[in-house]
Amino acid sequence: MRSRLFGSVLTAAIVMAALPLYLRPVAVAQTGGGSQLKTAGGCPAETPLAFHKCALERAKTFKPPLTRDGKPDLQGYWNGSPTSDAIDYTIEGVDGSEPETKRPIMPWEVGPSLIVDPPDGKIPYQPWAAEIGRAKLNFTRYIDPRTACASGGVSRVMQYTFQILQHRNYIAMLVEDHHAYRLIATNGRPHPRSDIKTYYGDATGRWEGNTLVVDVTNLSGRNWLDDSGNFYTDAGHLVERLTLIDADTIHYEITFEDPKAYTRPWKVVWPLLRQGPPGYQLIEEACWEGERDVPKFLKLGYRFYFGEPWRSR
Repeated sequence: MRSRLFGSVLTAAIVMAALPLYLRPVAVAQTGGGSQLKTAGGCPAETPLAFHKCALERAKTFKPPLTRDGKPDLQGYWNGSPTSDAIDYTIEGVDGSEPETKRPIMPWEVGPSLIVDPPDGKIPYQPWAAEIGRAKLNFTRYIDPRTACASGGVSRVMQYTFQILQHRNYIAMLVEDHHAYRLIATNGRPHPRSDIKTYYGDATGRWEGNTLVVDVTNLSGRNWLDDSGNFYTDAGHLVERLTLIDADTIHYEITFEDPKAYTRPWKVVWPLLRQGPPGYQLIEEACWEGERDVPKFLKLGYRFYFGEPWRSR
């Protein structure tokens, strides 16, 4: 992952390998070995489509716990758990032909696309936009906004660990990554006027049965979807759907629309898994303290990303 110094990671790996087994930290998750997620909420999770189909069926019969105002209780700590670590690199999935899988240090991991529609698992870019994303212009000339200590934006931020808090009129998501937070209005208020743009956009929520539907507009288009530079513009419109399928698993679905960049809407899916025992807390990831990646990228000729980089080519 380009957002961390190779040397620091290699050093950490050597130190961890030198520790006795009983001193090494253990990550608890629904996995069957390695980073490949095998099941989530009783559904197969080796491919997003398999999880998606199974989770939609389980959601029909699961009765979620309710808050005092009668809404499904999503509160707690959650972590986005895609089918493999490949999502860090590209939302479209990684196959063995990718040059980045041959890196001697931190190679990209092979894994499936998270895109369930269209069926080919590819973002339906307009031709000009395909030359910007997919490890092309953005990847070769611009610094990943998250590397530069901006947060992941929607939907990338939903892959990290975060806390959900619910109120009758708002839902808050407090994210471990870079002090980020999201505030979703559920009181029926409209979006602001279209010329107001923000990094996370404006989010309004409503309940459709047991599903929280989040409508996101007013995006600045200054974030990426993954390390490879896949993106949407400031015309992006996102719709998220969060549905509990058991007490510890949320089916997370997001549909992307962008008439500037895409030929049609497209959809990704992954599970959110509940995290931690009682007393679990988020750990600060401050980023700026000791950050050394950005100056090195700037010396190599990379630029900061402020959206729509094709204007300056």
